[in-house]
Amino acid sequence: MALLEEILKWTEENLRPWQRDAVRRLFQQESGLSVDDYADLYALLKAAHGLPNPLELTPEPLTAAHLPTVFQAGDTVVLKAIRDLVDVNRIAPGQKLKFAPSGMTVIYGGNGSGKSGYVRVMKRACRARDQVEKVHQDANDPAAQNRIPKAIFDIEINEDQKSVPWVSNSSSPDELASISVFDSHCARAYLTAEQDVAYLPYGLDVVENLANKVIPELTRCLSEEISTINIDFLPFQHLAGETEVGRLISTLSEKTIPDKVKRLGTLSEIEELHFKEINAALAEADPEKKAKEHRLSAGRMKSLTARIETALSWVSDAAIDKLKKITDATVTANQAEKQAAEALQSGELLLPGTGEPVWKTLFESARKFSIETAYPEYAFPHSTAEAKCLLCQQPLNEAGERLARFEEYIQNDVAKVAAEQRQKLEATKIKIERANLSIDLDDPLIEELALFDETVVPTTKIFDENIESRRIWMLQNLNSCTWEGAPALVESPRKRLRDIAAHQLRSAKILARAIDETKKKSLIDEREELRARQNLSACLDAVLALIDRLKARQALKACEIDLKTRPISAKSKELASGAVTVALKNALDEEFKFLGIGHIRTKLKDRNDKGKIKHTLLLDLPTTNKLEQILSEGEQRAIALGSFLAELRLANHAGGIVFDDPVSSLDHMRRGKVAKRLAAESKKRQVLIFTHDVVFLQQLRDQCDKLNVPQLCCHLEANSGFYGNVAEGLPWAHKSYGERIDFLEKAQKGFEKLPWPADPPEELARKMIRQYSFLRATIERVAQDFVLNGTVQRFKDYIDVKRLELVIGLQEAEVEEIIRINQRCHDVVEAHDPASAKDEPPPTADELKQDISDLRNLIKRIRDRRIGAEV
Repeated sequence: MALLEEILKWTEENLRPWQRDAVRRLFQQESGLSVDDYADLYALLKAAHGLPNPLELTPEPLTAAHLPTVFQAGDTVVLKAIRDLVDVNRIAPGQKLKFAPSGMTVIYGGNGSGKSGYVRVMKRACRARDQVEKVHQDANDPAAQNRIPKAIFDIEINEDQKSVPWVSNSSSPDELASISVFDSHCARAYLTAEQDVAYLPYGLDVVENLANKVIPELTRCLSEEISTINIDFLPFQHLAGETEVGRLISTLSEKTIPDKVKRLGTLSEIEELHFKEINAALAEADPEKKAKEHRLSAGRMKSLTARIETALSWVSDAAIDKLKKITDATVTANQAEKQAAEALQSGELLLPGTGEPVWKTLFESARKFSIETAYPEYAFPHSTAEAKCLLCQQPLNEAGERLARFEEYIQNDVAKVAAEQRQKLEATKIKIERANLSIDLDDPLIEELALFDETVVPTTKIFDENIESRRIWMLQNLNSCTWEGAPALVESPRKRLRDIAAHQLRSAKILARAIDETKKKSLIDEREELRARQNLSACLDAVLALIDRLKARQALKACEIDLKTRPISAKSKELASGAVTVALKNALDEEFKFLGIGHIRTKLKDRNDKGKIKHTLLLDLPTTNKLEQILSEGEQRAIALGSFLAELRLANHAGGIVFDDPVSSLDHMRRGKVAKRLAAESKKRQVLIFTHDVVFLQQLRDQCDKLNVPQLCCHLEANSGFYGNVAEGLPWAHKSYGERIDFLEKAQKGFEKLPWPADPPEELARKMIRQYSFLRATIERVAQDFVLNGTVQRFKDYIDVKRLELVIGLQEAEVEEIIRINQRCHDVVEAHDPASAKDEPPPTADELKQDISDLRNLIKRIRDRRIGAEV
């Protein structure tokens, strides 16, 4: 590749947009940059860090269009997380799997944990070489089969944060193409398929002026502007102190949240009143007596409020509506009674008493005689031509119609209903007349109310008069039934009276706190907090302005990260197929040696195909059979892994790499070598490893510890019918003793929050016993990893004799303490069947706390002695 093309790729992968703009200007202006150029670049630098850009300048980076060659390159991508997988197997919704931006991230997941779902998505999204495996939906959900698997990747590209979506069966995001994925299915592709060589030599010389002229000039401009910003804290020293305001001022920085400052510097009316109440309480000579007076006053206010509410309930709009319904029902019943009486007469002159109770009794007897004896086959009244009067036995003739009228009158019974409604109306009227609606404001109460609010007494009196006027109007309308022109309800003093009662109760509580010396101190502290907030309020705008200046200064200082000069390579790499193949062969030989297969020699056969160098890996073996037929599975995996790492070594970017069980098929001898190699690679780039191999997991952690490589561990688990649930750290069995003690302490704090009876229920007791099982296991891990300094460990195939140098002799008291705590656990846990007569309750939360503390103190004592021995 030509030197200019190499420079283009370097700028695209490593430089910020404004820096790439600077490179473009340097290319296009051989005589050097002008003052205006430097001003534009300085504005672009600040805009890149979120500072104001009044001219709305945008960078114009160097592209292939500015160079005589055509070349496309990608930026360095760092995976931050994969999250929100949808319709991917049965992965739990809302999960977020985070990755360390540098060093090694290990994701542990046993069989059925959901690990393969995450890996398949990453293979697809990052364009792994093997695309045979598809991402499947939830097999147990028929509806999911028609939905499309999706996921979101949080990434960092050249320090810019970004989230890119991945959708199955669509083009994967270009940003993820530089992430390399290796797993067992990729292995065959590396060994049997022809691959493009991902290798381009660097050539760096045209960026020399960027480092030697542009960056120094912009650094000078930045320093000069920073020095002009006033960040003097002296005017606010009076706000310092042991209050929330004081602590805020002492830690004031660009990270200070302005809304928090505004909240502290703005007191509500209630807070201002509270401040006055506290001052009054602290100044009171006899707070106990005063508190009693306030409580009695509050009681009087509540009683007055209750009387007002009672009176209001009698004359409220709802009460009037109820009365109107009663009068309307009475009028309707009276009208019905009148109409029924007129229908009964029907213009005839009937005997006196017709329709009254005696007559009704006679009529009911006639009905019974008709239905049961005279005309049982006919409905009553029977009034056909042959029918006869039930009393005189004469033919009915036209009297049949009269008999039917009588029957209708009896069935309606409207007279009774009307009488009942009139009685109900009269009873309601008597209740309203006799109701005591007086609020009863006596002189002492009037004087007391006037002390709180001069307006509440006249308001209450007006309300009292209004209540009486509405009652009089209601009684009048019970007779007239017009229900028009009701006196409007005036505003009730209830809310103000409640506020007064609340104020008195609050004051009583504050006074009660002033009685007790301990509570009085907290009251004084509360007063000082409010006073400090008042002081802050007086200079709130100035403090907020200082925060703005601090933010501006920090934003400017953030630009300094872009102004670090970069080393410029003085050597250009030649581009030739011979150089590429030799470099690759050497890298392969070295990787094979690292992985324990150095006995397999390599040969590279290369050819030029349309400008691309392609290679085939040949092994120096006495046969021409396919590789997979003459090599063991472990050797095949080692060769594939070595090829993968060799290509990375020759790559011109620091893109992350992903491994899925890289040693699942290797023999135990090479497993440790792979762990060592990947840990070393983690010092150079982001490395993500998915594994279900417990031994390999421990070897990775050991190698990272040896090389001081940052590591992040998490594990996947099944839960509530879903898989792929992300949990921080490793499962219990793989935690270090320190992590286990932290785990136990967190669990103990949870027990502290629970009510703990003398005889706890069985479920609670079992939870406590389980904690002691964890504690006993932790003691064993302490003995292995701390007391013996990891000299002998489970799963390791060797004894690390060198670690004996930090093993010191244990004192008898320390041995006894270990045995005591261990025996304590032994007595609690259910490893043996306890005697039924023993029936002792489990330890309490406090006892668990003490036992954990004893173990931690023992560790500290031994560690301190160990440090002393080293000195």
